[in-house]
Amino acid sequence: MKITGAELIARSLIANGITHAFNVPGLGIHPLLGALKSHSDKINYFSAPNETGVSLMADGYGRATGKPAFVNVYHASGTALGLMGVTTAWGDRSPMIFTSTTSSRKLERRDQYASVPRDITEMTRQYCKWSWEVPLVERIPEAIARAVVMATTPPMGPVHLGFPMDLYTEEIELDAAEAALLARPERLRVYNAGGADPAGIAAAAELLARAKRPLIIAGGEVAQYRAIETLVQIAESLGAAVLGEPYVAYLGFPYDHPQFAGRFAPRNPLSQQADVILVVGTEFSDPGGAVPPLPPDSAKVICLATEALDIGKQIWADVGLIGHPKTSLAMLRDSLAALGKPAERTDWRSETARVRSENQAVIETEKRRGWDDSPVHLPRLIHETRKVFPDAVIMDHSTTGAAYLLQMCDYPDPYGYFGISARASAQGWGVPAAMGMQIGLPNKRVVAFVGDGGFMFTSAALQAAAQWKLPLVVIVIGNGGWHDVAYGARKNRGWSEDDVKSYGWVLDPVIDYAGLAKSLGLRSLRVDTPAQLPGALIEARDDRSPILLEVRCDPEAVAYYLSYLAR
Repeated sequence: MKITGAELIARSLIANGITHAFNVPGLGIHPLLGALKSHSDKINYFSAPNETGVSLMADGYGRATGKPAFVNVYHASGTALGLMGVTTAWGDRSPMIFTSTTSSRKLERRDQYASVPRDITEMTRQYCKWSWEVPLVERIPEAIARAVVMATTPPMGPVHLGFPMDLYTEEIELDAAEAALLARPERLRVYNAGGADPAGIAAAAELLARAKRPLIIAGGEVAQYRAIETLVQIAESLGAAVLGEPYVAYLGFPYDHPQFAGRFAPRNPLSQQADVILVVGTEFSDPGGAVPPLPPDSAKVICLATEALDIGKQIWADVGLIGHPKTSLAMLRDSLAALGKPAERTDWRSETARVRSENQAVIETEKRRGWDDSPVHLPRLIHETRKVFPDAVIMDHSTTGAAYLLQMCDYPDPYGYFGISARASAQGWGVPAAMGMQIGLPNKRVVAFVGDGGFMFTSAALQAAAQWKLPLVVIVIGNGGWHDVAYGARKNRGWSEDDVKSYGWVLDPVIDYAGLAKSLGLRSLRVDTPAQLPGALIEARDDRSPILLEVRCDPEAVAYYLSYLAR
């Protein structure tokens, strides 16, 4: 039986459990698209107006599902445009199979149509776990199978494959045995959930058992590897205080748990008083470039990471553990149980409760300040949205709203929130990533909060949301531009309003975001006052089509955001 390279790619994707493909079409990709279409019962295909959009959609899909999508872009410029999705997937460790269609092997090094000087994979290599331009049709199954293993092995991340376009039409003979092999998803079964070294687990358990004031800093990898329940069991058995990752892509702990006391900050009294700190899958990246925060000299630190590169990168550990978070935390839980019932730590539990209560009082005060003001006060927008969409998945790329969303909302289900970390920082991430999340979570409703400045980077992606009829709700926080940047310039440098306008940080004229969304095929509503807000949110909830809400918000809300970052 003869088979084309394009058909071999489609069959290899199916055999390796890949169910979603994202692509921007080009003339040389037609054979690949035809092969994907012939398997539309097993592979869901999505396109978008540009390669940046499809790569970010795939990043969002990987975050929401924990599974890699197949992304294909066209030639050198397409690869360059898709790099944003690759960098964010690297930054927040999202699994992704990113591929480029390149010129025919017959034209290699002749600098013809959309060529590259050397190797297409050089463009992405520092951000990918593995990069390879596939040389032969026969090696396509090997390339895809290995790519899936690489992308999904902790720490997860993107891989990059190059496919010369003549591979798509070249035919090879496929015998019955090889065809049967391609039809077996279990043909490359990899066990990659190994736990940390038992000696290290025992040492960590001893430190935690003896601690008087244990503190857990729960990072996003706890959520990524489905280890939240186990970490909750450890925290409850120890009476430990729990703080979240400071610049968060995933929530590592339920926010409504009585032992959770907010996000980590060096000045937090629990950070200052802890004598043993368990750091699990956490990044301490600081957008201001500050030195990573260090614990008190008196505190012992246990660091659980998925790779050796993370040990000592930001925090020096007394006990460094390398292993799959879910497996390793289960080992730690069992090791603690074997040591017997821990001390009650009544004083430490009381201190945790006090800090949590004080935080909530500050939050309640801030929430009510300017409640009835126009334009809409950000805390009121968030409060009203959570009231109307209590079960929605919140996708946050709001910048100035992030501190409110993370401080003022309880998330009983940590998988109900997705953000972007400082390490993965990328303007324009929000809308396409939210679309990918909605594709990956078809039985959920995704509500995306995006800032108006960042929205403009990838606003054209909304056309794909309309095309694919995704039930996505996009809330654009309309404060007139990049107010976090402008506010900092005015406050710290004494620049005038005319100064910041001259740099384009305050948009003049103000963009009609609702009108733009309508032109791209979406329903849209504009909210100027608090009185309009509940009705607009209910209308969005009851309409299952993609919809954009432009909400005019107080630009000075950025002051709260920046003050939070300074803690």
